[in-house]
Amino acid sequence: VMELALTYCQGKAILNSINLEDGLERFEKVVPLAKRYGAALVVGLIDESGMGVSVEKKLQIAERSFRILTEDYGVRAEDIWWDALVFPCGTGDENYIGSGAQTIETVRRLTESMPDCRTILGVSNVSFGLPTAGREVLNSVFLYHCTQAGLDAAIVNTQRLARYAEIPDEE
Repeated sequence: VMELALTYCQGKAILNSINLEDGLERFEKVVPLAKRYGAALVVGLIDESGMGVSVEKKLQIAERSFRILTEDYGVRAEDIWWDALVFPCGTGDENYIGSGAQTIETVRRLTESMPDCRTILGVSNVSFGLPTAGREVLNSVFLYHCTQAGLDAAIVNTQRLARYAEIPDEE
């Protein structure tokens, strides 16, 4: 499907996504397509041990993925988009306590350490499970702080996104 879609793309395509969850399997299938058609790649910070939640784990996966992509496959840094992963902060799951702040810091550190790469996030995951009004506010605040940390692109529902500057301080 990706290959067929790439034959229709004009300009630079971005393939979403690859990761190391099953070792190199996904890289082996998708990276050659990206190279053949000049596409960029979204790389999720997941490896065989699971999804990176802490800054340290996310950066470890990014560094490993970067080495494999650039050294083994010859992918240019400019063609790598990091998805630092966003986890829901309102579910009560102890595994995700503080994960929003961890994601923001990961974006900052990736931007500093790999300035030729880009960052992207699916923002609304942070507010999964919250009431609609709370989601709008949290998504906006989270997006604002991610952007301040250097986020390059975001997947958001603009109809359900409050303007950060218009959010009352108490919210």
